[in-house]
Amino acid sequence: MSKPNGNSVKDASHTHKAGTASLVLGATGVVFGDIGTSPIYAFKETVHTSGAGPESIFGVTSLFFWTLVIVVSVKYLTFVMRADNRGEGGILALLSLMPEKYRKPKSGNEKALLFLVLVGTALLFGDGVLTPAISVLSATEGLAQLDSAFEGTAVPLTVVILAILFLVQYRGTHSMGKIFGPVMTVWFILIGGLGIYRFMAEPSVIKALSPVYAIEFIGSNGAKTLVVLASVILCVTGAEALYADMGHFGKNPIRLAWIFLVGPSLVICYLGQAALVTSNPEASSNPFFGLAPNDGMLLAMVLVATMATVIASQALITGVFSLSRQAVQLGLFPRLTIRHTSADTEGQIYVPIVNWLVGATSIVLVIGFQSSSALASAYVLAIAGTMAITTIAFYVVARQIWKWPLYKAAPLTGIFLIVDLAFLLGTASHIFDGGWVPVLLGGIVLALMLIWRLGNLALNKKMRESSRTWQEIYAGCESGEIAMVPGIGIFMASPAEVVPAALISHVTIMHSLPESVMVVTVKSDTQPVSTTPVLVDHITDRLTQVTITAGYMETVNVPSILQRSALSIDDEKSATYYLSERHFLASEGGTLGNRTENLFEILHRNAVSPTQFYGLPYDRVITIGTRIDL
Repeated sequence: MSKPNGNSVKDASHTHKAGTASLVLGATGVVFGDIGTSPIYAFKETVHTSGAGPESIFGVTSLFFWTLVIVVSVKYLTFVMRADNRGEGGILALLSLMPEKYRKPKSGNEKALLFLVLVGTALLFGDGVLTPAISVLSATEGLAQLDSAFEGTAVPLTVVILAILFLVQYRGTHSMGKIFGPVMTVWFILIGGLGIYRFMAEPSVIKALSPVYAIEFIGSNGAKTLVVLASVILCVTGAEALYADMGHFGKNPIRLAWIFLVGPSLVICYLGQAALVTSNPEASSNPFFGLAPNDGMLLAMVLVATMATVIASQALITGVFSLSRQAVQLGLFPRLTIRHTSADTEGQIYVPIVNWLVGATSIVLVIGFQSSSALASAYVLAIAGTMAITTIAFYVVARQIWKWPLYKAAPLTGIFLIVDLAFLLGTASHIFDGGWVPVLLGGIVLALMLIWRLGNLALNKKMRESSRTWQEIYAGCESGEIAMVPGIGIFMASPAEVVPAALISHVTIMHSLPESVMVVTVKSDTQPVSTTPVLVDHITDRLTQVTITAGYMETVNVPSILQRSALSIDDEKSATYYLSERHFLASEGGTLGNRTENLFEILHRNAVSPTQFYGLPYDRVITIGTRIDL
């Protein structure tokens, strides 16, 4: 064996380091955008609730520090990120990791867990709507610190910024994404540096890092602590993004970015704000922008803060697009138009209907609530609810998949759940101050998912009870009752169908079939990118069954897949695709009930057509209508 070349080993090492550095920089820009901009409003809102006295400041700062340690460093970075589905994270990845009995539940406990995961998913959509609104508005409010003449400009300026942000989504974020990492790196250095500047004037606040001050604060404030926790939780907004964006950058780059830059910068910034308010209680009105030593630095802070909050918003918007695609592929959402904005990056997608709904709702919230303080009350419930549900789902994966013994899983998740529920109870006190917003938004999304799921379960049951069998089709062909016509017919079939509804309708109406029939079924996989090959089963000389398995992060183009696996390019380009267009009767004879079936029909009718969703050629598609009572 030849001795390895020393230079090649060095080059490989250098390339690996360069790759890791690039991923750390990318993670800094995308993953930590939301949590990185929370110092703009988190400390301010908490001090408004707790008071600006020295004891309160030390207690609040201690709560901030230990919340960051327990929730981010321990819960998410150390444990929850272990629960990845081939590198992908997020609450739907947790669902896909669970045993099938939880995805297709029969018992009450199994149904309750699935319902909780769906609630968590719905709340994440609410988070995606609220983050752009509160983040950008909190940054533009800094102009009022510069000059009182800017007092009324924050809301209109925020509306303009958000409108532009959502208008340019169709272009993709590939080119813009290159500046995310450098801008956020500058942001973390800036807030860390200003934190040190204020901390040096009042270094005694370093004592607040001791858990003793948090414990004393809880002991002296009693039940009021829950109300304070409703604001403290703002310091970990975006913690779920650490997990959800894991597939883009990997665990280690995210952990390295947190340990060496993001975490220290946030802690130092909060210490700086604590030092400022301790020495000058009047600064509690907006302690973040109070960190600036002069107007020039304040203007720079407002500009960089606005850029950072736009980046944080972009990361959440992209996350909502990705979550929408996952929900579609897992059968929780109707088919949506999904456009790829980059030829090189699979994750760069644009979902028009989701973009416009999120954008319009965010702008309406800014106009309706008028300030980041008012929006904070709406924001916290979504965060607390999602974190608690993630803990419960993590426990199931640890016990059922990893086979952790009870003595190992219960204490760990018990600690996490105590923290999560304390935050959830605290945020519940804000339900009438704006907490109803994520409840309403989440409720709408949850209702959509439940109706779509119930409707599809009923529809699949009907398809399994198909009135025709393959034996009947073969018999008709043998007897001549079903005529053979030249050509290749590709019939798209739902997974539950025995014989495709379009094929049955074709035989019933036309009394004929193409001489070569191909039945194509697209099945969803529990993996982000399926490793199951395309299955091509030649049932007879004239009938071929093709099964395509798609992961929940994939977009399926059926013609391209068939050209690679089942047909020649010329045969595919001459084939005709047959689809079934279903209409629902919503009569008293169905199992869903009139109202649910009517709502399901609305969703079904407005879902993107299979032609568009699966990339079928419009000029070679024949759609045959069928009427079904669910």
